[in-house]
Amino acid sequence: MKIQLLENEHINVVKDLFIDVYSNAPWYDEWKGEEQVLQYLHELIDNKNSLSLVLYDDSDRLVGVSLGYIFSWWQGREYYIKEFFVSRAMQNQGLGSQFLERIYEHLKQNEIESIILSTQKDVPAFQFYHKNGFAEIKNNAFLYRNIT
Repeated sequence: MKIQLLENEHINVVKDLFIDVYSNAPWYDEWKGEEQVLQYLHELIDNKNSLSLVLYDDSDRLVGVSLGYIFSWWQGREYYIKEFFVSRAMQNQGLGSQFLERIYEHLKQNEIESIILSTQKDVPAFQFYHKNGFAEIKNNAFLYRNIT
């Protein structure tokens, strides 16, 4: 397994994996098409503070993706993970935890001190993150308002 920075030339492979993961259980996202997904992915990776990491298996097949941003905060630099996903065929085999460990190493080498993310409490990802050392921030809330 190897981790590396996402290069724009690999965006279509990331798109295909993204659609496969998020259009199935437990998410069942209904994107309007591949172009909408590509636009979303480019909005995540084309910023100067973006940190987009990919995980390849020993056969150089893309098996995991972490898309997010680096922000400077009074407590130090932090990595906000917007999307983290692993191939459905490779889930529940410890690959996600291995990927996170490699991400931690990358962040330490780049003097990034913490990770923040949000997820729904009623999906397996919530327990996955707890298992991997993430804790809820008790005095914060992730809020949402639909305006349509």
